[in-house]
Amino acid sequence: MIAGACSATLDFTECYEDADCAAFFDDNKPMYCAANVCKIRENGCDANSQCAGLGEAYICATSSAPRECASTESDECGAPIYPGGEISDDVAFIGVMLPKTGADADLGLEMEKGVLAAVEEFNASGELPNGDKIALVVCDTKSEVASATSAARHLGDTLTIPVLIGPADDVEFTAVVDQVTFAQGVNAFTMGPMITADMRELDTSTGSGLVFQAMAGAKYQGPALGERIGADFAGDPTADAILLLSEDAYGLSLYKAVATEETTPSQIPQVPGSQFIASYRGLDDATKGAKAKLDTALKTFAEPPMLILLGRSEVAEIIEYYKTTGAPLPQKIYVSKRAMPAVAALEDPELAGIVVAIAPDLETPQLAKLRTRLGESNLAPEGALAYDATMASLFGMAAVKSGDIVVGLRVADAFKKLSDKAGTPVDFGAGPKMFVPAALTAFQSSKTVDLVGITGPLDFDASGEVCSPIAAYTLDAEGGWVKSAVYTPACPDTTGTWAPVP
Repeated sequence: MIAGACSATLDFTECYEDADCAAFFDDNKPMYCAANVCKIRENGCDANSQCAGLGEAYICATSSAPRECASTESDECGAPIYPGGEISDDVAFIGVMLPKTGADADLGLEMEKGVLAAVEEFNASGELPNGDKIALVVCDTKSEVASATSAARHLGDTLTIPVLIGPADDVEFTAVVDQVTFAQGVNAFTMGPMITADMRELDTSTGSGLVFQAMAGAKYQGPALGERIGADFAGDPTADAILLLSEDAYGLSLYKAVATEETTPSQIPQVPGSQFIASYRGLDDATKGAKAKLDTALKTFAEPPMLILLGRSEVAEIIEYYKTTGAPLPQKIYVSKRAMPAVAALEDPELAGIVVAIAPDLETPQLAKLRTRLGESNLAPEGALAYDATMASLFGMAAVKSGDIVVGLRVADAFKKLSDKAGTPVDFGAGPKMFVPAALTAFQSSKTVDLVGITGPLDFDASGEVCSPIAAYTLDAEGGWVKSAVYTPACPDTTGTWAPVP
């Protein structure tokens, strides 16, 4: 049966040009006018505009042969966002997965600002070697793993979009990498905007290095935490520690990076005293929950000098529960980046000077410039991470050899051209009218570039991770975070030194 966006009958002898057949399709294959008759394009669509008759969400997808029109919309994903808001055939698509609803919705909102700004600035200042601009499909992970993987399958499998940005959450991102990135027919370049978890064990299916991370992850945060503990408790052999970690990709990655002493279980070598170490699942389970594990730990160390909590937003609830146990507050409570917003939201003055967060140092002069450029004076650093992840990915696409189709494997390989200290300097803090053409000109001349992102140098190492400074943030009485020291790794080495903030 031949039908269009609505059920209708067409006198096929009446067509005079392809536009007369634009609203009619056969199994999502568009039609064209030949000898005054609408005929099926047996080779399928070859342009997004040919699919417009089915609705604004339809694009010419590459997931089948012949190519068919497919809708970008799903339970998680929206209509395509084209440059200038008009359907275009001269675009390459990227897929974006962020938490627009659910527990991390505020984070997703800030990160979406960064993604959209990067795409807009790239399109206004340059294009891919074949003249294409960038269009995108944005999906809502709903702050849950099932929706994240569903969105990724739609983007990577149904639509065969070669470049994926996100998800933002470590557990969601790990699931996407594990289940979708390397799936047959997908092999998508996958960029994590703020991922801490170690992806090296997953990114081995093709030996291609398809997975990249725009923020210094556990590999750098773990050693920084260990050295911070060593500095804070140097010379105190009674400094015992309770360490609780979430039993997921986030907590386990941080634990493995900081607990490098070969014991059973592995311990943090810089802790002078003894250590109680346990993983948890959730808060309230009678045997596996964090509260139960903390109760057990306090039977071993009734007055622990330090509490190390490697988890996400639930860390705030663990701290609240600790205060109900009757145990005195530790001298230091160490937390990681994903716990910072929830801990700050406690607004508990008793925690001032005690809670220390070890997290990437993202407050840079470039961030101030981006905020001014976008008219977003309060843009969160996470929005800048999303900007960096997106702009770097677009440059990876632009660095693919002219004439080659942009696919995930080629984008990943092209990233070798983006982190060369001897290459053309490309600073995202400068105006896009300056740095975008500078990078594109270098690629056209088969040269490399040295990227400095909004959040710092984007020195992607051999495993696709960024090596950059880590900061110690101390909680103040108003629930704010004050940067007190900075750890500078000897990139690409993870070893480094702490220095106080002047």
